[in-house]
Amino acid sequence: MSTLPGRSVSKRIYVVEDHPRMRELLREWIEALPGLSICGTAESAEAALDELPAAQADVVLIDMSLPAMGGIEFVAALRERHPHVRCLILSGHNETRYVERALAAGAQGYLLKGEPAEIEEAIATVLAGGRYLSAGLHGQHFSPG
Repeated sequence: MSTLPGRSVSKRIYVVEDHPRMRELLREWIEALPGLSICGTAESAEAALDELPAAQADVVLIDMSLPAMGGIEFVAALRERHPHVRCLILSGHNETRYVERALAAGAQGYLLKGEPAEIEEAIATVLAGGRYLSAGLHGQHFSPG
C-alpha cells in the first residue's frame, strides 16, 4: 500500500461478529474513523481463521459470544497462528471471570458492547501495544493477562 507524503498508512481492522446488523454497524463506525479501514468481516471464528491470512489485519475485533468456537477459544487459536495480530474482545459480559479469561487467552483489550465511543481509543491502544479495558470495567481488579 503506497502513501502520499504526509499521509499515514491505514490500519487494517477485521471484525468477527455473528449478528449481521451489528457487523454492519461496526463496519460503519470503524470506516468513519481516520486512519482505520475494514479489511474483512466474518460471522464465525471458523470463517475468520480461513480468511485472516489473506486479510493482513492489524487488529481483530472479536465478539465474545460466537456460535461454535467462542471468542475466547478463537483468541487463543488466533494468537497461536498469527501472534503479531492484536485481538480486541467486544462483549456484553462485564463480569471479571470473562475479562480474565479473554486476557489470559491473549486478548489485548476488552470492550463492552454499548460503548461505541470507545472503539477508536480501544483500537489505538492495542495498536500501540497497550492493554485496553472498557471504562465500564474500571474499578474491577483483574489478574495479569
